[in-house]
Amino acid sequence: MHQNDGPAGLRPGATIHSLVERQAELAPDRTAVVAGADTLTYGELNARANRTAWQLRELGVGPGTLVGICVERSADMIVGLLAVLKAGGAYVPLDPGYPAERLDFMLRDSAVPVIVSQHRPASALPPHGAAVLLLDDKLPDGEPTTAHPAENPPVIGRSDLAHVIYTSGSTGTPKGVLVPHSGVVNLVTAQNYVSITPDDRIAALATLSFDASTFEIWGPLVNGATCVVYTFGGDDLSSLCEQVQRDAVSVLHLTSPVFRLLEPGHFRAISGVHTLLFGGDSIRSHSADLARESFTGKLVHLYGPTETTGFATFHDVRSTTGDTAMIPIGGPIANVHVRILDPAGEPVPDGRSGELYVGGHGMTRGYLGRPELTAERFVADPFGPVGSLLYRTGDLVRRGEDGALRFLGRLDRQIKVRGYRIEPGEIEAAFTRHPLVQDAVVVARDDGAGDKRLDAYLVPAGRPAAPDGDPSAVREADRKLVTELRRHVTDLLPRYQHPASITVIPAVPLTANLKVDLARLPEPAEERSLTLDTPVHPRSTVETALAALWAGLLGVAEVGIDDNFFEIGGDSVSAVQMATAASRAAGAPITVRDVFRFPTIRQLSALTAQVLENGGVLTAAAPATTRSSE
Repeated sequence: MHQNDGPAGLRPGATIHSLVERQAELAPDRTAVVAGADTLTYGELNARANRTAWQLRELGVGPGTLVGICVERSADMIVGLLAVLKAGGAYVPLDPGYPAERLDFMLRDSAVPVIVSQHRPASALPPHGAAVLLLDDKLPDGEPTTAHPAENPPVIGRSDLAHVIYTSGSTGTPKGVLVPHSGVVNLVTAQNYVSITPDDRIAALATLSFDASTFEIWGPLVNGATCVVYTFGGDDLSSLCEQVQRDAVSVLHLTSPVFRLLEPGHFRAISGVHTLLFGGDSIRSHSADLARESFTGKLVHLYGPTETTGFATFHDVRSTTGDTAMIPIGGPIANVHVRILDPAGEPVPDGRSGELYVGGHGMTRGYLGRPELTAERFVADPFGPVGSLLYRTGDLVRRGEDGALRFLGRLDRQIKVRGYRIEPGEIEAAFTRHPLVQDAVVVARDDGAGDKRLDAYLVPAGRPAAPDGDPSAVREADRKLVTELRRHVTDLLPRYQHPASITVIPAVPLTANLKVDLARLPEPAEERSLTLDTPVHPRSTVETALAALWAGLLGVAEVGIDDNFFEIGGDSVSAVQMATAASRAAGAPITVRDVFRFPTIRQLSALTAQVLENGGVLTAAAPATTRSSE
């Protein structure tokens, strides 16, 4: 066992909101939240959250009540989260950007009786029977429509549950992880991996559905620091870094895929950051070497699944020794312990590989309404006190001579793609729900840039024979099927779960043991993915350069000027890469926001022409989003 019981400032029985209330008592005029032009002091945050908490109490929220929260990123978001906790409830993030089907499942599975929201996101929710409290329902003078006390609501019983985060499910069904106050308090007060003081300003970039938001929001507020809420991810990585510097952010957390994109200029732009945390995926040593050379602050690599309240281990990158291709995941944060066990549940010696088990104060409470799965993944600790549990991570690790843990891979099919934990079975289940799909297999492959991409293989239901011996008819049918299925999964799955390629195959290859034979799956389809019309080829130097960029970045053989970047495998991370490279290729500034607004080569080419004509500034009307007649 490796254990860390170092000084953590852990307060037995302390709740998140009681620690925030304490900060409001100590320094009511200190800035608590900055969100765009909105600023809240600790006194203002506490008073607003109290008024909302009293309203929630009137709606029946009490100890252990699950409360949905579907809000846009704003100061109101923080008020709503704190209010739910003050009322005794536990919040369930309902990401406004999720497909309606995913939100519908979460609403039914959690059975939240109350939802905290705002007018716009509330209107887009699927039908439900919950009461809705609108945070932006105010009088013309800005005051809430109903006057409620600004004093802290009294404690009316106690529940340790703080929130429920839904993660991908291996059976095709997402599962809600029950995260307690105790785990969050330990996470944000453990001083051995990051030291937070009232002078710090911490960036909140992650969505509420991503477990990193737990640290980014409650880390500053529990410790009397300032939470800087970013209402958008920045137009591009460079502008985000510049904004971080302007906001005087001192502690910054990034996902591993974004960290890998940082160049020397980005590190110089965030010179005011004293601690840069990153995690969510493996990091190669050369990325960390660049960071060590270009960044003067503390560099911390983090590891931990949602079931361990986000971060379970950490590694000080500057302490890395020896020849290693990947940065270690290090050792446990304070009040957390780890064990490396063999298949028989026995400890393995240092230098040998085994499954990583995590215990201690970071443990969550299992899965909402899934007692069998909870019992399978949260097991008795045979080497700890009676009643203590360990979480089986399913990760294969070994401890090196320096004592640091090295991540070696997964024992099951779960994967991480661009920082998101993904169960291929959930994506496969989404495909097979379509009546035209008989079977599906989803695999992850290296994308050549140190990350992974998802490739899907589908067996169609009732695949027709080629009429008159002409296979082109089948190929055209496959093209149409792929296009239909991309639309299908767009309605079911978040964008980060969309495959980069879809390949139609006659049958899934099996081993002698009747398992999927991954080695016999063909290379991903080289066809574009896939418009129903004949692709329009590039017509200009700029369009040709952009098409070559897209093909190389997304791993497709051919790109038409009317293909949608996000329908042929692009996502928010590759959009950052695209914007940077496209700006160089086109000779005009292209931002990530431009890629989202104008996601075809035809549109981006027209945009760059406008920018160049106006001396580098887009002043004309936006390019048309429809295809011109030809």
